[in-house]
Amino acid sequence: MPAPARRRLLLDVAILVVLLSLVAVGTLRWIDTTAYPVVVLQTAAPFVAIGLLLLVGVTALLRRWWMLLPVGLAVAVAATLVVPAFLSHASPDATRDLTVMSANLRVGGAQPTQLMDAVRFHAVDVLVLTEVTPGAVEGLTREGADSYFPQQVGEAEADGYAGTMVLSRYPLREVSADLGGSPNRQPEVAVTIDGVDLRVQTAHPAAPISGQTPEWRAGLRALQAWKERQTGADPILIVGDFNSSSAHPGFRAVAAGLDDAQRTTGSGWVRTWPYADSRLPPFVQLDHVLSRGLTVIDSGQVALNGTDHAAVWGSYALPAAP
Repeated sequence: MPAPARRRLLLDVAILVVLLSLVAVGTLRWIDTTAYPVVVLQTAAPFVAIGLLLLVGVTALLRRWWMLLPVGLAVAVAATLVVPAFLSHASPDATRDLTVMSANLRVGGAQPTQLMDAVRFHAVDVLVLTEVTPGAVEGLTREGADSYFPQQVGEAEADGYAGTMVLSRYPLREVSADLGGSPNRQPEVAVTIDGVDLRVQTAHPAAPISGQTPEWRAGLRALQAWKERQTGADPILIVGDFNSSSAHPGFRAVAAGLDDAQRTTGSGWVRTWPYADSRLPPFVQLDHVLSRGLTVIDSGQVALNGTDHAAVWGSYALPAAP
């Protein structure tokens, strides 16, 4: 085989190998499993889309025209999954009645001044905190959390990971101290705002670390079951650190029929983890604000010192009171 033909063949083989590798990782999003390597690789979904776009460019630059067909087809399939995240379906002109924020404090290490500054800046009405320690509560109290949020439900935990609290500017009632299905507390609360009763289920399934993925998946099933039990007309929210992204089938089962605030506002590639003390840049959204029966107006993220999670928030218009 002549040397030029051999080089062209090698280029085609290299492009095909890269393409098949990216497609293999991308198709993992449809595999509902607790196998640890798969669960980890599923979080790499954003890099699959980026890799496919780069591969298109490289293939064109190398003038391997016939290889553009399979590469372009893979890009088109990826686009059907990626592009909707950049398209807004929110109602920015609606009247804001409620802003909900979720913040993982990383075993109480988040900087309380920054958190309360973010709360005041975004006029947060309901704040869901995970990994709350007694020390974190003391820090937030010093920053005026008690006066800003007169209503508080939940418990701090000395070990940090299990502690979950809900703070509210509106009347707040604990419905259940813990959903179950997770080693972390996940209380359910009812918030009454201008005559509208709002159910809020906190979320903090076990982290999908090696040896713990069955518990992680069980936690997502518990959240899905809670959602399916909410058959009434009251608006609902599921808020917190889900330890999972839209690339995980278990999370998509929880989010089905609900509005993810970031996705509804077309925020695109949202990254809430990892931040502090990580060699990796933030690349995956583990924290979510999911709703039903509310009109999404706006959303955003706030990075905080001392925690590896960015806080997420969503603003809403309430339905008319009955």
